Amino acid sequence: MAIHKTEGIILSSANWSESSQTIHIFTPDLGKITLNVKGSRRINGKRGRPLRFARLEFSCYLKEGSESGYLSDIEPVEVFLFEKDGQLGRLTFASGAIELLNQLLTAHDPQPACYQITLSFLRMTDTIEKKRLPGLFAGYILRLISLLGYRPNLAGCAGCGKATGEIVTGETTDRLLFSVERGGIICDSCRRSMPGENSLIGLSRELHDLLSRLMASSLEEASRIPIGMKDLTQMVEMITTLLRFHAGTVKHLKTFDFLDKLIRAVEANGG
Repeated sequence: MAIHKTEGIILSSANWSESSQTIHIFTPDLGKITLNVKGSRRINGKRGRPLRFARLEFSCYLKEGSESGYLSDIEPVEVFLFEKDGQLGRLTFASGAIELLNQLLTAHDPQPACYQITLSFLRMTDTIEKKRLPGLFAGYILRLISLLGYRPNLAGCAGCGKATGEIVTGETTDRLLFSVERGGIICDSCRRSMPGENSLIGLSRELHDLLSRLMASSLEEASRIPIGMKDLTQMVEMITTLLRFHAGTVKHLKTFDFLDKLIRAVEANGG
């Protein structure tokens, strides 16, 4: 086995004995790897504790051709505690981002740009005003899927290329159709000529413009764009439907079941 020294972010973990775990960790140079961590559940474990929501430096042993290895030692160098106002929301958005990232990444496929933007997202989630979290999260997932090759086409019809501003859906100009199969907006003419085109999502012009603006923004800029939770929910549903079709690995984000309950509780209390 070869020893590797690198850094990473934990994507998920599972206990496999009273004292040990298996972790999936995202690294900039090795991609997503799986490591067995003996004694990690002990408070005084010799190898250190694999913390969630942290940038970790570690050494591990990996066998060539194998999808897993063993952790040698680990040390946190940057920990994100989400202790500012809105801690529950910060934790929920961070959890949702990492959950989606874990579903999209494949083993041993380095994605250094995705790694760096994920670190930036976690740093900002830890520090910015809570009202900026929805925009930050939306900006992050749109940037992430674009880097991984799933960028939605919102500029024009995915069939004929007609500009979005010229598309009329039915008898209205304030609604657009997004084709899941084609990964973009589709006009009426192209929809009628493609009888198998049955996975369509309706988008208001306002939501389309909001998505387009977010896709053209940095994380800092996206975090300053006001986004209501209703619009954010629609975005997440559209993106996960798109990814489920094209990536094949993306499932319902469990984190957002909790987020939905949180939103309902806030609304019920007049928040």
